[in-house]
Amino acid sequence: MPSPVLIVALAACALAGTSQSPAPVRLERRLAAMGTWLTLRVEAPDRALAVAASEAALRAVQGCEERLSTWRDDSELARLNATAVGEPFALSPQLRRDLELAREVHLQTRGAFDPAVGGLVEAWGLRSEGRVPGEAELLAAQVPGGFTALQLEGGRAVRTHAALRLEEGGFGKGVGLDEARAALAAAGATAATVDLGGQVLAFGSDLAWEVAHPLERESAVLRVEVPAGSLATSGNSERGLSVDVLRIGHLLDPRSGRPAQDFGSVTVWAADAARADALSTGLFVLGPEAALELAARDGLHVLVLEPCADGSLRARATGHLARALSPLDARVRVEPATHP
Repeated sequence: MPSPVLIVALAACALAGTSQSPAPVRLERRLAAMGTWLTLRVEAPDRALAVAASEAALRAVQGCEERLSTWRDDSELARLNATAVGEPFALSPQLRRDLELAREVHLQTRGAFDPAVGGLVEAWGLRSEGRVPGEAELLAAQVPGGFTALQLEGGRAVRTHAALRLEEGGFGKGVGLDEARAALAAAGATAATVDLGGQVLAFGSDLAWEVAHPLERESAVLRVEVPAGSLATSGNSERGLSVDVLRIGHLLDPRSGRPAQDFGSVTVWAADAARADALSTGLFVLGPEAALELAARDGLHVLVLEPCADGSLRARATGHLARALSPLDARVRVEPATHP
C-alpha cells in the first residue's frame, strides 16, 4: 500500500472571469486511500470551500473503507462474513444499498460478477504470493448459487452457506468514488475529477481520459471524452501473480472457480461509479464477445481492447464510448462492435 504521507498541491488558478464573478479556485490533492492512491482535482468558488470539499471527500472514502474493507476484521462487511449461517445480520442503510447494487449486477451478468468469492481468493492465494489449489479445495471454496446464497430481506442479511464470504474488490472503489462525489457536492465543490486507483469519476463537467494498453499500463493508446460519470477498467496486467510457470490473474470466474481468461481489458462508462466498477469486472469475466453482446442488449457503454498476434490492438466499443474514441497509438485498430 502507498505511504500514508499526504501530498497536497494547491493552485489558485486565474480562470476566465469578471470583476463581478471571481474566478474559481482549483485544488489538487494526492493521498493514500483504500489500498491505493486517491487523486482529487476540485473546483470551488474559493480556496476555503475547495479545501473543505476535498476533506469531506477524503472522509467519505475513509468511511467507505471502514464499512467494506475485508483486509480488516472490524469492518461491517467483515462482520457480516463472520456471522453464523442462518443468523440475521442488521445492515446499515449504506451496506444494504451496496449489496443490492451488487445483486443487481450479479443477475445482469448471469453470475459473472459475484462478490461471493472470498473462499476462492484464499484458495488461489491472491492476497499473498499465489498458489494453485487442488480440485477438492476449489470445490469446497465455491458457493452453490454464489451471491444468491446471501439472503437480503429488508434491512437484514442472512448467510445460507458456510463458505459464503463476500469480497469488496469488484465494487468497493466505485462505491468510494460515488460517496466522494456526494461529499464534494454537499461541501460546495462546483466540479471535480476523482481518480481512485485508476477508476475515475467526474462531475460538473465532461470527462476526458486516456485508456492504457492492456499489456503496457504506462502506454496510453486511446483518449475518450464522455459525459460526467465514471470510467472503470478491468484487466489482469497489473495485479496478476506467477506461480512456477503459471500466470494467475487476480480476476476470478466465480462460475468455474478459476482465473478468468486474460484477453485484454474492458472499460465501462456509467453515471454511477459503483455500477461501472461492478460491470467492468463482470464483463471481463464474461469475455469479449459475451461482454459486447450484453452491452448491446442492455444499452451499456463498453470498450473492449484486445492485443492481437500481429502487434495491433483491436478496439470495439458501444454507446458513448463508440462515439468518443480518439486513437493515440498507431497500433490501435477501431472496429465495429458486431454481435452474433
